[in-house]
Amino acid sequence: MMILARLFYEFFKIGLFTYGGGLAMLPLLQEKATAYGWLTKEQFTDMIAISQSTPGAIAINMATFVGYDQAGFLGSLISSIGVILPGFIIIIIVAKFLKHFNEKPVVKAIFVGLRATVIGLILTAVINVAMVSVVNIDLYNETKIIGNLFDVKSIILFAVTMFAVIKYKKHPIYYIISAGIIGIIIW
Repeated sequence: MMILARLFYEFFKIGLFTYGGGLAMLPLLQEKATAYGWLTKEQFTDMIAISQSTPGAIAINMATFVGYDQAGFLGSLISSIGVILPGFIIIIIVAKFLKHFNEKPVVKAIFVGLRATVIGLILTAVINVAMVSVVNIDLYNETKIIGNLFDVKSIILFAVTMFAVIKYKKHPIYYIISAGIIGIIIW
């Protein structure tokens, strides 16, 4: 029963204190998931990939997975409700009052600040995922060979994917499936 309360509380905090959607939640999700031993850094990175390739918001997908892993179906339900509930409550309150205040300079300033902060949170998540995905700190520390610091295949796959996304602008599922197939072939 304590695990259910912990899951609800932690995912409620994640939903309450992060703005900007699922990607902005990644740093706090990673902090909580690793602090409580729910996921290792590698598992967290894998969960990002899985969450991005399945329908639904990344935070809800991760909450559902972690909750299920820790406490079965009820854990997944409690975790998902925990991460959704704050946003649901906040958006009802904001919708009620924003229509009266959205042209006020202070409200506009708040949103400028929130957008900048969300960019910082998303960039932090990108760096954390990159550190697990393309940087081999452990191998480098063992060998002290600079060539072992980066996973060249991952960097090439990243660059090719970025090029394809920018040039072709297809739905993300095409890139996710392609990367999965390439991963099976070269790793």
